[in-house]
Amino acid sequence: MRLSRQKALLLLLVTAIGCSETTSPKLPATFALVNINGRPLPTYFSATPGLTTTVLSAYVSLQNDGTAFWIETRRDEADAVTSISQTFHYTIVDGRIELSSFGTCIGDCIGTYKGDVSKDALSLAFPNSPVIYNYRLTVGIPVD
Repeated sequence: MRLSRQKALLLLLVTAIGCSETTSPKLPATFALVNINGRPLPTYFSATPGLTTTVLSAYVSLQNDGTAFWIETRRDEADAVTSISQTFHYTIVDGRIELSSFGTCIGDCIGTYKGDVSKDALSLAFPNSPVIYNYRLTVGIPVD
């Protein structure tokens, strides 16, 4: 009976260690935008009457020092393609991520983005908006 308890305890311990694998990405990590609110790219940012801006691509790169670089390429109503970028400070706690603006940004600087992060996916909600960007981990695409 004692041996069975020891085996059961050992099995429980091994299972707990195996399940405690980190869900955070290995840094540095770059994520590519795959959809906005479930709509694959290219797609509109949000539904508006008339002509609207189309998001062509976007990347978020998380660095070891807590810095995140974001770049997005858009096609506007006049069919002009432009890229906007911003540098953030980020924190990850229990699979939740927050990106906060600091310093000067080019483009729309609208506050703190919040979402979920795992070793292979990132989702970010725009502040005061129902828009959610969903990203997947990429390999070999540095963004800085």
